[in-house]
Amino acid sequence: MKKEKIITHNINIISTENLLKEFEKFYLSNKSNYICITPVHAIIEAYNNKAFSEVVNNADLALPDGRPVYWALKLLKHKEAGYFPGHLVTRLICKLASENKLKVGFYGGKIETLNKCVNKLKSEFKNLDVGYIYSPPFRELEDNEKNLIIKNINESKIQFLFVCLGCPKQEFWMAEHKETIECTKVGIGAAIEFIAGTSYVPPVWIQKFGLWWLIRLILEPRRLFWRYFNTNFKFIYLFFKQYIKR
Repeated sequence: MKKEKIITHNINIISTENLLKEFEKFYLSNKSNYICITPVHAIIEAYNNKAFSEVVNNADLALPDGRPVYWALKLLKHKEAGYFPGHLVTRLICKLASENKLKVGFYGGKIETLNKCVNKLKSEFKNLDVGYIYSPPFRELEDNEKNLIIKNINESKIQFLFVCLGCPKQEFWMAEHKETIECTKVGIGAAIEFIAGTSYVPPVWIQKFGLWWLIRLILEPRRLFWRYFNTNFKFIYLFFKQYIKR
């Protein structure tokens, strides 16, 4: 499948129609896969961290999230490139699952948020079968706990597992369990909060203008200011260098 390197991160060039075909291939093959959803933060994390770069570049799919990443692909003349934020990917998979009698699961996040997210998705997709939900404790898990989680996920017979641990933790976790957890794993980060309604989702026009980050910054300045300051400007600088060399 066609890819483009944005700084050091290989991202798939794919339309929504072809993405759905890839999802179908994944569940029909019964193989273990993992999907990374790639905002600016993940691209800069990959640039700064070689181990993380290897994890994301070995993913079965790496999808562009965030308008700056989407616009970067368009500037590199990829007209067919789609835009796939985590909440959209989650809904695409849940729609596919509900129509094809597949099972999905969720790992990570607060249990209250998980339950709200699942209830919202079940109200949108009437036949959605959620076969696994687990909110891990905020500490290092013991080996027996890790083994039990793997066992429970595999016994649930889900085809897709949404991993909600945040970047880069969720990507490392998916790579670590590439073979041991027998389903397609999708790192969706904070998407459960947007779907659940516990975090604000701005109108579509704000999203199209690439201003969602600004809304999040206004709502969570202490948590996000330095992250956005460090990543956004670095992304612009590094991508500009890449672009003018082409």
